[in-house]
Amino acid sequence: MYIRGILPGIVERLKDVSIVGLGDSSRLSDFPWSGASNVRVVDCRAARYSFAEQIQLLRAIPRDSDMFFSPYYTIPLFYGGRFAVTVHDTSHLVVPEIVGSWKKRFYARTMYRALRRRASIIFTVSHFTKSELLRLTTGPRQDNILPTHLGVTPDWYAAKHLPLMRSNPYLVCVGNVKPYKNIGRLVEAFMQVKHQFPHDLVIVGQREGLITGESPQFFQRIQAAGDRVHMTGFVSHDQLRSLVGHAHALIMPSLYEGFGLPPLEAMAAGVPVAVSRAASLPEVCGDAALYFDPSNATDMAKVLVEIVSNPALCKRLVDAGLERTRLITRKSCAFQTADALRGCLNVP
Repeated sequence: MYIRGILPGIVERLKDVSIVGLGDSSRLSDFPWSGASNVRVVDCRAARYSFAEQIQLLRAIPRDSDMFFSPYYTIPLFYGGRFAVTVHDTSHLVVPEIVGSWKKRFYARTMYRALRRRASIIFTVSHFTKSELLRLTTGPRQDNILPTHLGVTPDWYAAKHLPLMRSNPYLVCVGNVKPYKNIGRLVEAFMQVKHQFPHDLVIVGQREGLITGESPQFFQRIQAAGDRVHMTGFVSHDQLRSLVGHAHALIMPSLYEGFGLPPLEAMAAGVPVAVSRAASLPEVCGDAALYFDPSNATDMAKVLVEIVSNPALCKRLVDAGLERTRLITRKSCAFQTADALRGCLNVP
């Protein structure tokens, strides 16, 4: 989603710069920007976080490249040229279920150490992620770390016009079912107060095949909730937009987010938002969200009751949310990124 969101703006902004896109050529060629006169696509399909990725990237990067730009924190360690990199979060250093393996810790620390030492510029998706990067890693510079907020695609503003997928009123939570997403505590909070309103709780996100998925106890709790809590599993983009756009409110209980795009997407769809007072979420949502303590199910439950029973509050949140999305845009992120890359390339 990050690359899909910013590449059109980067290609537009850097019309006088030759850009080589590395990846699955059959997929990249589907995007309009790949047909620009200054862009060519080179096939490179190695799996992320693998030794093969390191080898294939070295072979695929054109020898005459002035800079390599990695859209996530893994970089080609043996590449001798200049590079830029985007750090979305530092979860690989701090989230327990991700850093449990010593191999994962070693891999992550190696990458972060290398990018802090060698990158010409490091983009972070929030000021929070920048502060975490500085807190958890060391490097010779700090002035080359640039926060660039993400933004939503325009189609989110029309999400309410999609066909309705559910007949009962509901609250929606979007996120893969992982422990640090804190969905278990949201279900606990919902169960405390579900008798006070007719709304269901709909959880949208991948729940199977995850390396760090939820525990069996979590799914037992879902089963005990009966027909009031629903897990959709993976859904298409249009289905996601419909489920969010027709929700009474979006709830995001995460303990850790480098940015947190679902609340901003809900705001663009005209949906009230309640989120954790944690990590990057206050930075992203500002005064356009209702906040709760993510470690306290009772506090979360109070917020659920408030957001379903206070129409005036919901209207204020919707108005503030739409205004918020006008301040944080993908085009702004793309142009900031392109301008910083241009500066590193010393292109006038």
